[in-house]
Amino acid sequence: MAHREELYLVWLFLAGLPLIYVLDFVFKCLFGTRRRRKYRRVRRKGISALKSMSWQDFEHYCAEYFLEQGYKVKMMGLGGADGGMDLLLKKGGKTTLVQCKHWKSKVGVMTVREMYGVMYAHQFDAVAIVALTGFTKDARSWVGNKPIKLIAGQDIVDKR
Repeated sequence: MAHREELYLVWLFLAGLPLIYVLDFVFKCLFGTRRRRKYRRVRRKGISALKSMSWQDFEHYCAEYFLEQGYKVKMMGLGGADGGMDLLLKKGGKTTLVQCKHWKSKVGVMTVREMYGVMYAHQFDAVAIVALTGFTKDARSWVGNKPIKLIAGQDIVDKR
């Protein structure tokens, strides 16, 4: 009798497995579509929409931006100490570290230098910093030929 019950439980598990995968797929499709619609809506509204969102939403927005650019995106910190790592991007065998700065002031050279150090410490190929309000002149000039991309908030929304 116990053997029959075990077989029944195994059968239930195996029969239910495809259902779990289907439900997971449907949930991911619906959730992902809603997030992409929100991304497109914010992108059309411009920089003011970025300024009014929380830093967490800004990080999600940046993730959607990079997904649209063809990167595989992994969210990192969100809610805790992330060591300067908000997103990790993969494309063409290269890994790029991304720091998202939802600041009211421009990002300065110290932050750019810190991120360059984090990039080397973790042996990433490049670093990108997305700053809502842009970068100081010193920060932009310090980059030179280093594998650092500075992206202002205005660059990730539709131009008007």
